[in-house]
Amino acid sequence: MDWDQVATLSQLITGVATLAVAALLVSQLRQQHKDAEREILYTANRDITNLFCQTIDPHFGPIWDQGSKDFDALEGDEQRQFRILCYSLMMTQAVNFRAGHEGLDRGIDSRLEAQTKGMWTMNPGMATYYERYGRTITFDPEMRGVLDSVFIEVNGREVDTNYQFGETTNT
Repeated sequence: MDWDQVATLSQLITGVATLAVAALLVSQLRQQHKDAEREILYTANRDITNLFCQTIDPHFGPIWDQGSKDFDALEGDEQRQFRILCYSLMMTQAVNFRAGHEGLDRGIDSRLEAQTKGMWTMNPGMATYYERYGRTITFDPEMRGVLDSVFIEVNGREVDTNYQFGETTNT
């Protein structure tokens, strides 16, 4: 074997080794991406759990109970506190929605739709919050469409789109 053949064989072996390393790096990047997505879900679930722990606080518990039944029964600081909780819950939903954690493998096409329908059916005050405040800050048109359709299903009417940050735009 002459030097040209040895050099060619060396280049071939180097090329195969480089390709193997590249394939390994791609598989590791995919695994890191899955781990990062899982971490987003764990963080979002922890945040929701922490938020719901606030609802059992002796001070906030009655505010949550009243506001979740009837948003209009709250005034001033109590309504502001309820709105902050609803805002936080919606932002967590938005993170999961944008991260692509929308479908479930248990016969549910939309996690957002199923969760929201359950929450708004049991807590109609949250649907009122969405109509008056939450829809304004729902920037993703696809997410807004899902939430609007749930609103119609739960409330039997269209969302009043005249609200912007709690104020009506029609005079």
